[in-house]
Amino acid sequence: MRTPLILSAFAALGLVATPQTAPAEHPDFSGFWELRPDSRNIPPASLTAWAAGLDKQAQAGKNLYAIRWCNHVGLPAMMDDGGPLDIRQGRYEIAIAGQSVSPGRHIYMDGRSQPSPDAFDPTTLGNSVGRWDNDALTVDTTGFNDKGITDIPGGGVRTATSRLKETWRLAGQGAHLEVTFTWTDPKVYASPHTYSFRYEKAPAATRAHEWFCDPADAARAKFLLDPPQSR
Repeated sequence: MRTPLILSAFAALGLVATPQTAPAEHPDFSGFWELRPDSRNIPPASLTAWAAGLDKQAQAGKNLYAIRWCNHVGLPAMMDDGGPLDIRQGRYEIAIAGQSVSPGRHIYMDGRSQPSPDAFDPTTLGNSVGRWDNDALTVDTTGFNDKGITDIPGGGVRTATSRLKETWRLAGQGAHLEVTFTWTDPKVYASPHTYSFRYEKAPAATRAHEWFCDPADAARAKFLLDPPQSR
């Protein structure tokens, strides 16, 4: 969930930067970005036999369980949550707050490498490190768990062996943020699975909003879990 408290926490840690603190030689992705109905280019994935044989009903139930209990949705759902993403870029980190139930995403830009799996507890967002390649940002994310919403656009699911690589570029004189996502996972994909989103820059007056998720709301639970004909 995105709240002003999340952004305040980023600011207190020096992670929310004004455009002036981002290196001038690189694009600045700071701002609110949103997806539109025509902003997704998602081809079907080439799945392994294991992934193709997953019980779709059981997977849908797993995702519904995460929604019902207000679990962290994780990646990739956070990047496609139906509300604007608030991206704040600093010199050493890019912080992202979404409207879904999720902690803030941190992309570390200070030159660190991925931590050893023995020293990192897997999470729904994993661990993201970024590098500049001229005017493009490349992001490498590992360290996932299998909790939250694990469906990946185009087919497949996120597992402990998944790796996500993203390429970020500004287009349209800064009006568009184009992100290409590539998932690799020997358990899930027969070949790397790539798709693209094009985010649109929201007006400067856009503000962060809070979406409150209450797992104790009995009426909400009944609506989510009961078939329509039984209500």
